[in-house]
Amino acid sequence: MKIQPGIKVLSLTTVLLFLLILLSIFQPFSSDASCPDISANEATRQISALSEEIRYHNHLYYEKNQPEISDADYDRLFAILVNLERCFPVLADTDSPTKTVGKAVAESGKRVEHAQPMLSLDSATGPEAVDRLLKRLKKSSHVQLLVQPKIDGLPVELKYIDGELVSAATRGDGHSGVDVTERVRSIEGIPRRLAEPFPQLLVVRGEIYADLHLLKKLVAQPLELNYATPRHLAAGLLKSEKPNPGLLVTLRFFPFQLVNSGTAAGTDNSDRELLHLLLKWGFSVELEYSRIVSDISEIREFYRQYLAKRDEQKFAMDGVVVKVDNLDLRKRLGEGTRAPFWAAAWKFPPETVATRILKIKWVAGRTGRRTPVAEVAPVLLAGVTVSNVTLHNDDELKRLDIAAGDLVKIALVGDVIPQVVNVIERGARSGTSDWLAFSDQNLRLDACLQDSPECRQQFLARLTHFTSKAGLNIAGLGRGQLQKLVDSGLVNDISSLFRLREDDVARLSGFGHKSARRLIKAIDSASRPDSFRLVNALGVAGVGPKSVTRLAQQFSTLDELMEGRGVKHPPLSRRDKQAAKTLRSFFQSPGGLELLAGLREAGVLGTTPQSSGKVLPSL
Repeated sequence: MKIQPGIKVLSLTTVLLFLLILLSIFQPFSSDASCPDISANEATRQISALSEEIRYHNHLYYEKNQPEISDADYDRLFAILVNLERCFPVLADTDSPTKTVGKAVAESGKRVEHAQPMLSLDSATGPEAVDRLLKRLKKSSHVQLLVQPKIDGLPVELKYIDGELVSAATRGDGHSGVDVTERVRSIEGIPRRLAEPFPQLLVVRGEIYADLHLLKKLVAQPLELNYATPRHLAAGLLKSEKPNPGLLVTLRFFPFQLVNSGTAAGTDNSDRELLHLLLKWGFSVELEYSRIVSDISEIREFYRQYLAKRDEQKFAMDGVVVKVDNLDLRKRLGEGTRAPFWAAAWKFPPETVATRILKIKWVAGRTGRRTPVAEVAPVLLAGVTVSNVTLHNDDELKRLDIAAGDLVKIALVGDVIPQVVNVIERGARSGTSDWLAFSDQNLRLDACLQDSPECRQQFLARLTHFTSKAGLNIAGLGRGQLQKLVDSGLVNDISSLFRLREDDVARLSGFGHKSARRLIKAIDSASRPDSFRLVNALGVAGVGPKSVTRLAQQFSTLDELMEGRGVKHPPLSRRDKQAAKTLRSFFQSPGGLELLAGLREAGVLGTTPQSSGKVLPSL
């Protein structure tokens, strides 16, 4: 049979395309000089590690209201992940944090589905995100932009049916949020019933924030209320089962979007005009906070005005938001999976102040890894007294070449966590920096599973996580109680926790027979945990809670995971394969094997002979 020439050309083209696709798997996208010169395996490792770390910080920020890093550091991690996924597009996971909004774990409480996905914003500490927005608008003529303050509050969605407020929900994962309807009903500026005439269905979004002017009248030090920021104060009050009624009255609502504008407004096609409608329906809308501009120079002026007067505002704000005002144009521009293409945020730079380093100390986290922290001469920064500043890791220490006695500039980046910007004046140096001796950048997976003089704080951090709600949830075992048990020698490794006796505990200061009995009962109740809950409680570095949850869905027992058998469908993702490999390394390490032996001896685990001839934990 004679082959037609056209078919030959098509076949060659297909082959060439196929080869290009294969090459893209192993080579970074090379049209941008910012792509790192690394292998596909290294890119996979970095993408997996960054994704897990970002999910961890999402959990702390959105669910726990206890951020460990500043907004700027989070943005830096996020930007690195975005760039890696751009350079190695075939290595990006479908559930990457860059494709989701908010936290990846579910909040507790009744859920409410959103009318449409509640997205985040493309943002930067500088005009870059706004520049990207303006480039998208180049082909559109006479575009009006709506500029508003970027309020650091808690985003919520309100739903009205026949004029009655029927639900209020947090943003959550972008698709559904926690029901906070009853709490929202008491917030001034949110009508329980709309003023007539009103549409049959109305969906409004906005920020719940704490009015700082009212807060200052009620509390002498408003930011010393066990909340990292005013945003977390608002979130805490809104979600708490028993909020302080005196503080609850400080909550206010800033509406920023009418979702079902077509139904509500008929022919109105301007976002700012819709704000007038909200005002008529009874919402507290202050139109002076929403201005129409047309170019970058007007945006810069608006930005400079708010930056100069940010401390005078009644709400906490960390920048400005720029939106396309025309609703039809918004529809044409569309939305991504994480952020709309018709809006952007320009964040404020951090405030700075100079202070002196008193000493450098180390703080241990859940995996035992230590983080350097600089103790500084107390200084007031953005209304907060700062005495400790995180230094993040060894690389940051080396970059700054910092030591006690140095005069440094610190910034409260993102209005959350202070960090050292640079060294202004170096103090006297006496040889090698003392902090180098404490470096544990390459901390072994099985390090500090037992108490020792050099591991005391790291072991305590592991033990605290192990007994916390995120671990085995052993009631009555906070860090203070654990410190006493470790200092007394009653607990010198994780398994010894399950061998405690009531009489021994009762002799310790702060314990009596009743409290000791309750403690032993709580430990006994937790002594036969689900296998993968135990794995999560151990806090193995590089294996976060979400990875453990997915592995639990793939493997019935830890035995199966250790030998790589019994994998269910769908196949393991790259990230989960890496997590499984890390767990195998941990449990096959000397410290991991000793830990398992101790847990078996304490009766927490049984044993099952395996086909390989090894005896592995039966979990």
